[in-house]
Amino acid sequence: MLKGSCLLTAGLLAAALPGVASGQAGPGGCTSAGTRGMCWVAATDPGRPGTTSGGNPQRGRTPHAGGHPAAQSPCVDQPWTPPPAGDPLWGGHSPSDGSLKLLICQGGGALQGWPRVVFAPNGQPAVVPQVSPAELAEQAISEMGLSAPDIRLAPPADSPHGATIGFPVWMWTARREATVGPVTRTASAGSVTVTATATLAKIDWSMGDGATVSCPGPGTEFTDDRAGQPSPTCGHVYRALAGGGVAGINATSRWEIRWSGGGQSAFRTMALTSSSRLPVREIRTLNTGRSR
Repeated sequence: MLKGSCLLTAGLLAAALPGVASGQAGPGGCTSAGTRGMCWVAATDPGRPGTTSGGNPQRGRTPHAGGHPAAQSPCVDQPWTPPPAGDPLWGGHSPSDGSLKLLICQGGGALQGWPRVVFAPNGQPAVVPQVSPAELAEQAISEMGLSAPDIRLAPPADSPHGATIGFPVWMWTARREATVGPVTRTASAGSVTVTATATLAKIDWSMGDGATVSCPGPGTEFTDDRAGQPSPTCGHVYRALAGGGVAGINATSRWEIRWSGGGQSAFRTMALTSSSRLPVREIRTLNTGRSR
């Protein structure tokens, strides 16, 4: 872990704040719900830009004009009980050298309102570092609400018989902005604006029988007039019974995300997975006719 950087989960932060229970919304909207249920905070040397660990954002930084910390930060010092000496939140500092401040920053800027922990040397105010374009990009991405596939199957998973060996199965996702994209969001702080766009590259379907089907898009929705026909874009045929007669299906969306702003640009990917189960049966026929 980089010096001066740490991760404080929403549950730990909630425990430190009066009146906020674990799993509930804390100051600035930090919650422990979903896959993004954690707040990023940092103990940072005064006047030195903070860092992130693992490419994740630090929330709640206060923008300052001219690229330098402002003399007075628009942040409220929240009452809390700091961790004991030696905790990563101290960032290598000693309680005898200063104190840890829990700040809730308000005012203009996309990253305002998130809890921050910073180190304040004795006799000096706590300084909140400047927002970077990369952090603004992470803020924009977090506001996209990207989702794993909303799995749809034909035959449907809740059908009484499910799939039949040798007959086509159709796979697709329900179409929403969060599941098929493209999704564009913008975040700003001061004079810096960053725009990020997420595009669905493909969906990988693990069909529960050892086969994986890669579909270059959301798939085609099944209609009754196509019964017995293979899907033109995303389908599968079971050749043997799945274990226990039920196939466990995983669908993974592969998102490509590009962002630019503040003189910087970057590309990243994101994978989101959802699951379903589909019964698989075999139909056997018995020929009782007499040969002539």
